[in-house]
Amino acid sequence: MSLFNWYWKTFGLPFSRVKGAITDAIPFSLVEAALWVGGIATLLWLLSLLRRKDNWARPWVRRISFLLGPVFLLALGLGQGAFPISLAPTAWRPSLTQHFGTDSLSDSDFTAWAAERQTQLHRDFNWQAYQALTEQEVLNACSASLDTVLLDIGLPPGRRVRTIKPMGPLTTAMGLIYGGPAFHDPFFGEIGMVRQKDAPFPHHWRLIAACHESAHAKGYTREMDAEILTQLALSRIPDPRFQVLADIHFLEKSGLKVQWPDSLLSEAREMRQERREVEKHQHLITFLRHCVDKLNLENSGKKYGDRSRLEVWDPRQPFYATVHHLQTKVLGSDTAAAKD
Repeated sequence: MSLFNWYWKTFGLPFSRVKGAITDAIPFSLVEAALWVGGIATLLWLLSLLRRKDNWARPWVRRISFLLGPVFLLALGLGQGAFPISLAPTAWRPSLTQHFGTDSLSDSDFTAWAAERQTQLHRDFNWQAYQALTEQEVLNACSASLDTVLLDIGLPPGRRVRTIKPMGPLTTAMGLIYGGPAFHDPFFGEIGMVRQKDAPFPHHWRLIAACHESAHAKGYTREMDAEILTQLALSRIPDPRFQVLADIHFLEKSGLKVQWPDSLLSEAREMRQERREVEKHQHLITFLRHCVDKLNLENSGKKYGDRSRLEVWDPRQPFYATVHHLQTKVLGSDTAAAKD
């Protein structure tokens, strides 16, 4: 047994399950509350330093505000990294692409595969059924499907994921500025997603994001790993609505010209217009997002396996070649076979 597997079996997974159950049961966002507490405590600590000569704050106030402010915020920040105690076990092993390897997927095979998925999408898409699918349904189904996928490819499963919490003002601002309107926090084990009124997105984005963040909560912090697991998990759920989500997820990342169902195109146009209206009232967020973009600090689609329209095909493209390898060589079935 590898060091990681021993760690995860004896400590990581039990602790993750206990922490996750507690976190999911708390009705408000712990990350949002932590940022407010840490920020206010930091301001009190700085004020106590500036006014030390005036005896404005007692020594114990200064110490407590230091612990609840800079120390706590530093711990919260470090807890986002791949440290054992943060339950981000991808630090202990290679990525899924490195671990399993990839197929050499030719450009013609890839485009044929994408064309097949596009045909499936048009054949199976039902607007009413798609709209009726909820984030909680996706979260429940994906949490179970991810464990099955992980066991079948020989990797340890993760905790049960029960809920997604709406992001608060601070986490929403940070997410919209950086380009991460949904998150999993390894420190608390919490999943959060931006409110629709703060950032209008198409229905499929929110549903796929629920599955993606669930993959993170299972212990896979790399974005590419979470995207690969999301595609595998959605593809293996027999409900046709999840097959549609898997096809949308697959095709959106392809960089190919896709003939989308008319209702999806109409929804996308409506959401773009709604976002423009919302952004008219988000002046500071828009300005800061522009600054982050200019500094090349904004969240990049590359680490999610997205391809651009002009990108030359890579036969070992990390998302598609890994998914193809896992579906055909490791799991022993492709998407269509899984659906049947």
